[in-house]
Amino acid sequence: MKPVKLGIIGCGIAANKLHWPALKGMENKFEIVCVCNHTKPKAKDFARTVGGVPYVLDYHELLKMKDVEAVDIALPIELNYSVTKDALDSGKHVIVEKPLACNLSEGRKMSGFPKKYKQVMMVAENFRYFPTILKIKECIEEGKIGEPYWVFWNNFLRISTAPTKWRIKHKYPGGFITDGGVHNMAALRFLFGDITSGRALAKSINPKIGKMDSMSMQFSTTSNVNGVFNCFFSANGNLENRLTILGKKGSIVLERDTIFINRDQQTFREAVAANNGCKGEFENFYYAIREGQNIVSNFYEAYKDLEVIITAVESAKKGQVFYL
Repeated sequence: MKPVKLGIIGCGIAANKLHWPALKGMENKFEIVCVCNHTKPKAKDFARTVGGVPYVLDYHELLKMKDVEAVDIALPIELNYSVTKDALDSGKHVIVEKPLACNLSEGRKMSGFPKKYKQVMMVAENFRYFPTILKIKECIEEGKIGEPYWVFWNNFLRISTAPTKWRIKHKYPGGFITDGGVHNMAALRFLFGDITSGRALAKSINPKIGKMDSMSMQFSTTSNVNGVFNCFFSANGNLENRLTILGKKGSIVLERDTIFINRDQQTFREAVAANNGCKGEFENFYYAIREGQNIVSNFYEAYKDLEVIITAVESAKKGQVFYL
């Protein structure tokens, strides 16, 4: 099968640190034919990085190119709706960075795009393609810890480097809680089904990185699993990324890229290839275009991820229980 001719809109951190490292090993599947950024230095530098391809400063010019089959949109979140719609209107297949949209109104509209357009569209939600998350799902389905009943996810980080301006002065609720937490919602929903209700508490510890940077959320799911999700971006000292799943016959613990299964007073370590899932999402995108493969990270699932995290953020502001 021939490579998909790809245009990349947005030449910032996501394009350079996540998308390009995955794409540069997939030359047989994707041919980057043009890149776009509204500032010339970034556009020029990224065009050189990906092989000296042409660049433009207005994405509308890229969308007019007949040899561009698909676009990869890696822009500030508040631009996702308008640029995605323009790309679909121009007949291009679309992969767009998470979160799906900057608010639930635009997210709902985007979740309806698959009924309006025939092209392939997906969200670059790499947690749905993490080897560790896929392996945990396999272990649960095989009954290795019995029926799961509780899950805890502690995400204690410290943002010490200056984030991009659009993240500091964010035009979407929740700031880093939404931008980062939507990943965890995607993985939790993938493992345990829809989140049905919950309650959250939140604070702003470091206003320099946005309006909200710390949240603790309790929730219930359709699979009768309860959980606690802790997302703190201004933590000092105790830095941790740990997922713990309690089952009736054992437990699973994920720390970074290592899975531990505890059962019958024994601990088993599951070996999983470490990668960030970006290659998997682009492979899904390619085979969906060329062979009609189902999209794992589709617009509907991405909307439900966004709905949970934004509803939790609003719950924290109001001090109320939420229901979905």
